[in-house]
Amino acid sequence: MSLIEQLKQIPDFRTQPRYPLWVILLLIIMGTMSGAQGYRALEDFVDRHQRDLLALLELPHNRLPSFSTLRRIMVRLDFAALTVTFNAWASAAFPSPPETQIATDGKGIKASVVNYDNRYQDFVNVVSAFRVEPGVVVGLQSLHNAQSSEIATVQMLLESLHLQGVCFSMDALHTQKTVQQIIDSGNDSLIAVKANQGNLFHPLQAHFASSPPMSADCPIEQTRDRQTQRRVTVLAPPEGIDLAWVGVQRVIRIQRDGTRGQKPMSETMFYISSLTLDASGFAQQIRQHWPIENRLHWVKDVVLQEDAAPLCAGHAPTNFAIVRTIAVNLFRANGFASITKGIRHLAHDIHTLFSFFQ
Repeated sequence: MSLIEQLKQIPDFRTQPRYPLWVILLLIIMGTMSGAQGYRALEDFVDRHQRDLLALLELPHNRLPSFSTLRRIMVRLDFAALTVTFNAWASAAFPSPPETQIATDGKGIKASVVNYDNRYQDFVNVVSAFRVEPGVVVGLQSLHNAQSSEIATVQMLLESLHLQGVCFSMDALHTQKTVQQIIDSGNDSLIAVKANQGNLFHPLQAHFASSPPMSADCPIEQTRDRQTQRRVTVLAPPEGIDLAWVGVQRVIRIQRDGTRGQKPMSETMFYISSLTLDASGFAQQIRQHWPIENRLHWVKDVVLQEDAAPLCAGHAPTNFAIVRTIAVNLFRANGFASITKGIRHLAHDIHTLFSFFQ
């Protein structure tokens, strides 16, 4: 199905709608991809291109929805229905063949935070499965921080993806149950280990201190005001590793030393993996996890201004987070590595923009 056909599958919660729900959602996504942020900006986008949009959508109206209709839909639409539609579209449009790397991480939505003064705040967190090479999201799940955990949400997302032969890379939050699920589904894992996971972290420290590496790699990187030398070493897992961490074939240590803004910098990270790569291969896999931060989260925050958006009523924060993810996918699928360049290119080219949805 095209994205338009997928949007038509979302149940309409209204009893006597004047405009089809898919039309309103399409206008909001197109407006977002044209740089409109906020309901008034979306209304301006619709007004500015009203004649062309009416012709393209073949609607029996002489005008398109106003500010109040756009707002009402985003506030009241259940984001679970939009999530199902996104996942169905993304899994079909961006299939993940074996040996693909899928970086998985959550991103909190600032506009959804409540109880600012409490120790345990409640906010919406969107967990994304990010296919690294084309830079697109192939699945997502949303949660309220006070009602569920990112660990459980990631496990739900993994189950819904139905992938085999891919490598899921994750941060240190995730547990033995997540690793078990990945291995049982016929996939591989690459997971960071931090000091608060003492039963795993300390044995790895001792193991690398007392054992010669199976493989080592020492790349040097120079970028602007930062110079970094990485020493990547790989070992078989220690004999005393907790058996609950199933499928672990290699453990990896990365020592980073260098300068950042003329200040010395030193860091050591540990990873566990079901893969059997050498040090150079693991260095590449670990670096490939971080585009989920700078090609997805950073783009949504800085380019699409997700954290600055004051759209906090009802389901709007989550719905707009999904809309922005759709926008990123459509830009990347149509050859725009730079989302900023894509917005400039398409802001006044409604016909080309509309073709992306067909």
